[in-house]
Amino acid sequence: MPIILIFFILFIIWVNVKTKRGTKDNSKWDTAYWEKERESNFVRKKDISELDYITIPEEELPFSDTADGEEKYRQDEVRRALSCKSLNLSGMSNADIKLAYGTANFPELSMYDQNYILLIRNLGLWGSYLHHSCDGQDARAKIILERAVSLGSDIKDTYVSLAEIYLAERHPEKVRELIRHVEDSDFDLKTSLLRALHELLAD
Repeated sequence: MPIILIFFILFIIWVNVKTKRGTKDNSKWDTAYWEKERESNFVRKKDISELDYITIPEEELPFSDTADGEEKYRQDEVRRALSCKSLNLSGMSNADIKLAYGTANFPELSMYDQNYILLIRNLGLWGSYLHHSCDGQDARAKIILERAVSLGSDIKDTYVSLAEIYLAERHPEKVRELIRHVEDSDFDLKTSLLRALHELLAD
C-alpha cells in the first residue's frame, strides 16, 4: 500500500475521532441547555409585583418644550418609554427568566425588558445628540447620560459622550470612575468600551 494512501487513511481516522469527540462534548452542552429549557417551561407563576421596576419622574430629566427635529423625536421616544413599565433583565437568558419568575410571567417580563432597552437607547441617543450637535447643551446632556449609566446602560457612545463632557469640564477623575464602573460590569462589549475610555484619557 503506498505510503501516501496510509497517511490519508490515518488522517481520515483522526478527523473522525475529533469530530466524534467534539460532537460528544457539544452533546453534553446541548443536553444541559435543553434540560434547563425543559425545566424552565414547568416553573409555576411567581409574584413579580415587587421587582425593581424603573421609575423616573419626568421632572428629573431636562426636557425642553421648544425642542424640534431630532431632539424632539428623542424626547418623545424617552417619554414613551417612561410611560411603560421597564425592568433591567440584561444578563438573564430566557430560561433564566422563566426559572426565576415562572413561565407564565415570561411574555410580560420580556416586554418590560424590551422597554428598558428602548429607554436606555433613547436616553443615550438624546444625550449624545445634545453633546455633539447642540452648542451649549452639555449640562443637559450630562444629566441624561448620567441617568442612562445609572440605569445600567452598556452603550458605548453613551459612555464616550459622557467622558468627553467630563474631560471638557476638566474632571478626568470622573472618567476614571466610569472606567471602574465598566471594569466591574459584565458588559458584552466591555473590552471595546474600556479601550475607548482609556484612549480619551490618554489624549
